[in-house]
Amino acid sequence: MTTAKAPVPVLIPALLIMASGTSVLSTDLYTPSLPHLQGVFGTDAATVQLTLTLHLVAYALAQLFFGPLSDRIGRRPVLLAGMIGFAVASVLCAMATSIDALILGRILQGMTACAEAVVGYAIIRELYDEDGAIRVLAAYGMAIALAPAVGPVIGGHMHVWFGWRSNFVLLTGIIVVVTLLIWRWLPETLAKPDRGALRPRRILRGYFTLMTDGPFMSYTLVMSSVLGGLFAIIAAFPFLFIERMGVATEHYGYYYATVVMAFAVGSLVVSRAAGRISSDRLLVIGLLLGILGEVALLVVLATASVGPVSLTVTQCFFAFGLGLIFATAPVRAFDVCRAGHGYAAAMLGALPMAAGGLGTFCVALSHDGSVWPVAIILAASTMLPAMLYFIVQPWRVGAGGIRVEVASNRAAGT
Repeated sequence: MTTAKAPVPVLIPALLIMASGTSVLSTDLYTPSLPHLQGVFGTDAATVQLTLTLHLVAYALAQLFFGPLSDRIGRRPVLLAGMIGFAVASVLCAMATSIDALILGRILQGMTACAEAVVGYAIIRELYDEDGAIRVLAAYGMAIALAPAVGPVIGGHMHVWFGWRSNFVLLTGIIVVVTLLIWRWLPETLAKPDRGALRPRRILRGYFTLMTDGPFMSYTLVMSSVLGGLFAIIAAFPFLFIERMGVATEHYGYYYATVVMAFAVGSLVVSRAAGRISSDRLLVIGLLLGILGEVALLVVLATASVGPVSLTVTQCFFAFGLGLIFATAPVRAFDVCRAGHGYAAAMLGALPMAAGGLGTFCVALSHDGSVWPVAIILAASTMLPAMLYFIVQPWRVGAGGIRVEVASNRAAGT
């Protein structure tokens, strides 16, 4: 059974959701401009896609430092410092005069925007019990899904009306507003700072403990793999829809928004099901739906009937399943981990973003203008984690890493 915790003011998750949404916008807002940046900077698609790939790699690696740092000095100062740096990096992106300068600005964006991911996971899991955390993460997922849903729509119109730089100017303004709200209203939630959290030996030992923790890594890699698939979609679809299928730049965002709204619906379903269906069962359903979507995509490709609508519909199954996985895998990973929450939060943020970087790198490496490369990448991103999950069987592990004979989550009626 889970232990009930004190009620949490709704303002806290609301502030975290705003920070998350802003962070997500840094990935999605400018994606309709990606095909056009080739002509702006006189470069190729693979180089342009590096603005996404290296952003995600920086986002992943920096979290490994921000996690212990938040254990040492607190959640609030880490989040505020990250948001301020995020704003500065966005200004540098808007001012870029070469593709190299834009790539550098995007790397700096990733290094600073990631502070939110570490702080958000840690605060949510420390303030809520398991069922409460699942509900909050589901609501979290639904809310931040609005950012990637509306981001490309807004970004496409901003590109047409004001040019690609306007997206980064808009993002900077949003970051400043959110940072001021966090500074004014977000309290410090870390009960007791860990003064030894930044010792190199301690950091290495903490991450080594997690990396050798089979159940924790199983849940983390499941979420990482499917998120890698999502970022493969983000990197590949603008080129496929706009260049190959002739979709107008300002209209592309509506197709992508449909996929993201499927993710939001999945998050809504898992929020309603939390406490009645075990989190591991919900996770398995999410994996199966993801596999269904990618098998459907392969069938569509094999029958030569691929188009904007069919491509979008197949990925709605994948995104719906991702909504279930996003809300359940992090909670279960926290439950079974054998290290501190700061380390676990950092790893839960770092590995998925690293997988996202790998997904976009694979897209850039295999880009040939067709749908087949991304279809194969997406199929692997759903089938491989399903195999890992059933081989490791992490549901047999209870809180604190103790192996049990039954699932540690409560199913309906038990």
